[in-house]
Amino acid sequence: MSDESSLASVIESRLERLSGGSSWGCEGTVSQFAALEAAGFTPAGQVFGATVLRLGVIENQPRCTGSRNFTPRSDLASAGGPFSALLRRLNGARRRALDRAVDECVALGGDGIVSARLAVTTVEAGVMEFSVTGTAVRARSSIRPAEPFTAHVSGQELARLLEAGWMPFSVVFGVAIATRHDGAGTRQQTRIRRGAAGNQEVRSYSHLVNDTRRDARKQVGEAVSALGGEGVVVDEMTLSISERECPTNEGESDHVARAAIHGTALVTFAGAGRTGPRPPLTIMRLNPAAPLEKRAGLGVPAVAAEEPDQEELAVPETRLVDRMVARNAAWRRKRDPFTNDYQNNRNSGE
Repeated sequence: MSDESSLASVIESRLERLSGGSSWGCEGTVSQFAALEAAGFTPAGQVFGATVLRLGVIENQPRCTGSRNFTPRSDLASAGGPFSALLRRLNGARRRALDRAVDECVALGGDGIVSARLAVTTVEAGVMEFSVTGTAVRARSSIRPAEPFTAHVSGQELARLLEAGWMPFSVVFGVAIATRHDGAGTRQQTRIRRGAAGNQEVRSYSHLVNDTRRDARKQVGEAVSALGGEGVVVDEMTLSISERECPTNEGESDHVARAAIHGTALVTFAGAGRTGPRPPLTIMRLNPAAPLEKRAGLGVPAVAAEEPDQEELAVPETRLVDRMVARNAAWRRKRDPFTNDYQNNRNSGE
């Protein structure tokens, strides 16, 4: 029996066990479980999907993006760069792990996956594991989705999105790989110097990082558009940079940047969320005697303020004993040599 057939049989037996089980599990806190119940979903069980990928030949048609004197551009894998084959493998590994988690959700009778987390772990040199974990949920409704939805949002976040009229329906990701040659300008800018001359921007690295992140963001946007989504909420953005020997210029090097963005695509649905304008914010005035027109303009009900009682505003007359005590205290302060009053009176000649 081959490894592929044995792996398929193991996955199939696991799905059979999941479909016949009666207990369920829910990742997260009690608050997330309560939020799912409030949003109309019931946990169906924990799901997991993984695939292990060995990276053999990761470059096709190795070439350099620059020359000895300048670096004209970043070579993007999405545009047919030397790492285009590696990019396809990384995207395929992520999709395979997510598909296996969805298969477990279907076996549990779930309608979607929430709190889906994608992890990329290095097993050994050249071997990486891609795994997806989450909680399968079942909608308490007679209307069932045609396919299970996937979302990285938690139970509380799912309830808030539904209240606002947004429905998460698919986990999306954008991966970008770019290379850039370390030309003479880069070597000069990265040379160790003293003083202010050592604090300067390495323009080649800045271009590489910006180009890679921008391409990853573009891949996410294209994935959302292909699925018919209207927006995306981002879960994680990662960036790693490594160095390689230049394939064409001996003794020189290039830098390779990898960027990945994971998120969930959203779509709006009619008849959900708040309708109509939001009510104005209520502001409590500290001055109860403020004019009515000002209070009405700030969203506070224009209710006439009650006039304070004149007896409450009246200050009682000071008693004779209190006046005598205050006069004696002032006289002692003037005669005390350790007070400012004594020094002021002495300077004035009193």
